[in-house]
Amino acid sequence: MVNNHKNELFITGEFIASRYLENKGYAIRERNYRTPYGEIDIIACYEGTLVFTEVKTRSNKAVINTLSNISRAKKIRLTRSAIHYMIQLPPDVTFCTRFDVILLFHYSKDDTYQLHHFEDAFEPIIEDSV
Repeated sequence: MVNNHKNELFITGEFIASRYLENKGYAIRERNYRTPYGEIDIIACYEGTLVFTEVKTRSNKAVINTLSNISRAKKIRLTRSAIHYMIQLPPDVTFCTRFDVILLFHYSKDDTYQLHHFEDAFEPIIEDSV
């Protein structure tokens, strides 16, 4: 039951994040893009930039520093997944890229969300081993 609620929270969070980005003028290209290296929550295009977005949804604000909870290993997996996505594009297509993070805090008391969007939240990490 708890896992089901947690899963619903994450799905709702990703939906809210996607709608937020669309309302800001982003074109959503992929949601939950899976690769052998991991998953990218949202891939969008904004003003000629390909934006790879990690969505973190929390049920309370107790985890204030969620941004720092994205480990080096997770950043490497996101980088590898982004590269996997980009090599699938036609060779004549070029983009600038960046990695964003959207933090969503859910308040169960009134069933509301607070959203924080961190553009260019981290640099890609490329290395041979995690």
